[in-house]
Amino acid sequence: MSSIAFHLDSPMQSWGASSRFQYRETDPFPSKSGIIGLVAAALGIDKHAPDEAERLAPLTALRFTAIRLPKKHAVTRFTDFHTIGGGYDKKRSSAEKMSIPRKASGAPFGTVITRRSYLTDAVFIAILTGEDETLLAQTQAALLDPVWGVWFGRKTCIPASPLSPVIARSPREALADLLQKLGRDVAEMETLEGVTEEDGPGTWFQADQPVAFGRHHGAVPEPYHSRPVRRITAHDLV
Repeated sequence: MSSIAFHLDSPMQSWGASSRFQYRETDPFPSKSGIIGLVAAALGIDKHAPDEAERLAPLTALRFTAIRLPKKHAVTRFTDFHTIGGGYDKKRSSAEKMSIPRKASGAPFGTVITRRSYLTDAVFIAILTGEDETLLAQTQAALLDPVWGVWFGRKTCIPASPLSPVIARSPREALADLLQKLGRDVAEMETLEGVTEEDGPGTWFQADQPVAFGRHHGAVPEPYHSRPVRRITAHDLV
């Protein structure tokens, strides 16, 4: 087994594993779907391509761990107010017509109000672990030179510093190597908290195991599966 660890640093992040429709909350830790989506964009996996699910499968098979790094300022949340579909005229162009929100019956719904939450001043380390060393090497190269832009949950949440991916023989070694690369005190590692993808005391299930992002016009009936998640400290990593 090998692991790749990379740095998630941005003024805003949003990881809505269970949010849908008009209220878009953020979880306190990165979601696996958000991280796999980030890596898929870096690798250039087209969500509209018919082989998207097949290309995502090796990535989603990786075990995901997220570790939170402390900062001087406390992590807070704020909620932004959005509107969707306002001001479009179906008579002007087909593109505008397609942008008008509609009810299940197909009738125009009008302007939709949404509220979207973000984490501010949060910093994490994402760790992906698996047996496919070639895939991890390709992921590292892609994160250093991505095909498409990467962001942390939403397109407004762009990186504030390099992702700095490192590969090591275990999650623990990858975390230590990345902390050293970032100029952090490796001794603080034992006190860091996070979440990991495994059964154990306090496990809950989260529906953020992606199957396909594009959904391919209904060809993938379940775009997300559930996975076990539990809280850990970095001391638990091996």
